[in-house]
Amino acid sequence: MSKEPEPKAPKAKVTIKSSRGMATYEVRRGIGFQALCTQHETPIEFDCREADCGICIFKVLANAEHLSKQTGMEEDFLKAMRADPDERLACQTRIQGDVTIQVDDT
Repeated sequence: MSKEPEPKAPKAKVTIKSSRGMATYEVRRGIGFQALCTQHETPIEFDCREADCGICIFKVLANAEHLSKQTGMEEDFLKAMRADPDERLACQTRIQGDVTIQVDDT
């Protein structure tokens, strides 16, 4: 009896724009930006990884609905920083579908 191959996990395309240009990464849906940045060289920087420093902030350019909902810690931090509604923290965000973001890496 041959074993059926396991279905592949759904993929998402993450496009990141920065001063270096633009790059698109194909990742498994549901992973966080921290995992993406472990697997690929990206312009996203991390420090605390706990919604405490804001170094990993990015702006959503398209498909914000394809990102996880804000955690309580992320919401509190962004509110305290008076961040724009389209800004998120990479350390707290999971990718649920195709999305395009902008990173200020200057």
